[in-house]
Amino acid sequence: MFDTGPESRKAVMAHRLIRQRRCLAGLSLAFSATLLAGCSTPTRLSDSHVTSVPRSPAVDVAGLVCEPVAAFGPVAAPAIQGLSATVSYALTAALSQASPPIRTMPMPDMLNRLTDQGLAGEYVDLLSSAARGGGILERERLGRIGAALGSRYVLQPGLAEFNQTVLDKFEFSGLKIVRTRVLALRLWLQLWGTQTGHLLWESTGEVTVAEPVLRPESTVSLAAIAQKLWSLMIEDGLLGTKAGTPRCP
Repeated sequence: MFDTGPESRKAVMAHRLIRQRRCLAGLSLAFSATLLAGCSTPTRLSDSHVTSVPRSPAVDVAGLVCEPVAAFGPVAAPAIQGLSATVSYALTAALSQASPPIRTMPMPDMLNRLTDQGLAGEYVDLLSSAARGGGILERERLGRIGAALGSRYVLQPGLAEFNQTVLDKFEFSGLKIVRTRVLALRLWLQLWGTQTGHLLWESTGEVTVAEPVLRPESTVSLAAIAQKLWSLMIEDGLLGTKAGTPRCP
């Protein structure tokens, strides 16, 4: 006959309690892993900052939003020059969606028009000198290019910095629980008068985005982030002090 005394019963109950605790711990770990793997919408954290100088009183807001404005290619360091096209298209989209929208000539049309008028070399030299001279556009070349394009105003964008890193956090026994991609982008934008060669407005902006990496192939859209930053600079800086929306013919 088995011993069913008080001491034996206590030992059995203690053994069962240990097994129950282990089972609950395993379920908790499995549930947490399921939540991490099944989350399809990552939490994105972003922080942006924009600084703009006051727009010059010489700017004709009606002319700015009713007449075509030339948007040059971005000035960038050689290491990130390959991102210029993406940043340029993002600027065009931000300008078209501004309130009121600012009309710009598509980059291929602008370059073709300058080529047809023998000014392609002047355009390249103008941007090269701007890159060397801290974003300053040479007056004579700017005037000739503005006249050829029929634009009183020119927007000169700049790509100052872009970098991204992947950080590993919350490691447990060699298991990486969370990987975070951190992206940093800095842009600047200037408005120039082609007839006077004067700098009429300038703004700088920076944004940092942190996003969990749930899949190895996941990426962060540079175009979408750049467009949002351009929009902040345009809406709050260039158009932020407008008195009403001008009526265009």
